[in-house]
Amino acid sequence: MSPGIGASAFLEDHMLNPCPYCGDQMSNARRKQCGKPICKKAFNAERMREWQRNYKAKHGQWYTRVRHGEAQRAYDRRRYVERGSSRKLYPAAAVAADARRRMRMEQARTSEVFSPLDVHTRDGWTCRLCQRPIDPQVAWPDPMSVSVDHIVPLSKGGLHAMINVQSAHLGCNSRKGDRLADEAGSMAAVIKL
Repeated sequence: MSPGIGASAFLEDHMLNPCPYCGDQMSNARRKQCGKPICKKAFNAERMREWQRNYKAKHGQWYTRVRHGEAQRAYDRRRYVERGSSRKLYPAAAVAADARRRMRMEQARTSEVFSPLDVHTRDGWTCRLCQRPIDPQVAWPDPMSVSVDHIVPLSKGGLHAMINVQSAHLGCNSRKGDRLADEAGSMAAVIKL
């Protein structure tokens, strides 16, 4: 502030510019907009439109069409021709994935609503995979924390129902994965703590 000019006179001189987007007075004469989020967005959009117009005037076409349009479409076509559709390359996997998706959708409509606490209370807070007690005070992600295991995994067509779930330690459940007891031989062989 120059000597001899009061603060109010200084502010008056510099607050005369209104924001071109909302009309509010701006505190800085060098600003192009007041700084509100909506005004910043409008300013940036206007600046980008101006840049695009200049680019088109200089090059004869829009920037995005040159940079991304036809080249990206050509790349996608070339890649599809070279590799083919994953559904055509792996038809058995595609059929299996479709069947799994249909099963999940059906289970979502017919699944039973229950609380994990109901499962743990029913099982007496005992891991049904290793037969050791489960401490409810141990927090996730500790391997000895509590989790609910599906006896017949959902990926193998099992239901999300009380008859198909059991209490398990998180580590035991993770080691079991999506296997059945008969697939792994004995669960004692799978669960090694």
